[in-house]
Amino acid sequence: MNLEPLYPYIITLAFIWLALLSFFIFRLISHYNSLTSGTKKTDLVSTLNSILKQLHDNQKDITSTNARLDQEIENAKKHFKCFGFKRFNPFTDTGGDQSFVLTLLDENHDGFVISSLHGRENTRVYAKRISLGKAPDQALSKEELEVINQAIKK
Repeated sequence: MNLEPLYPYIITLAFIWLALLSFFIFRLISHYNSLTSGTKKTDLVSTLNSILKQLHDNQKDITSTNARLDQEIENAKKHFKCFGFKRFNPFTDTGGDQSFVLTLLDENHDGFVISSLHGRENTRVYAKRISLGKAPDQALSKEELEVINQAIKK
């Protein structure tokens, strides 16, 4: 069997195969160089170890940040988020709505109500503690109840 007529085809296939291998090796070397750029380490193992160490450090930072975020979310529940305000005239002998009720509540509906009653002779200011949307120690006026309900609905 004579293979001489097939030599040009075999040589062409060998060059194509060599070109493909060269292309893939060049891409692999380029990728390796991009991984190791900016580092003084010359071997892949030490580069990968430094990347793993950075990954571990980042994971610890993320865990710490998440714990702190959870703590801040819990603290934020204690900040005043619900508020209500109403001006009114409690007495028939005075003009205008110069009296008011102000309510400030947190997420659990705990907080306080400040009531200012303005009359001809004097102005009185009252503060009442609110727990779970109700005043445990004192009775509330209808205006105070209205403003507490207004604050809770917001």
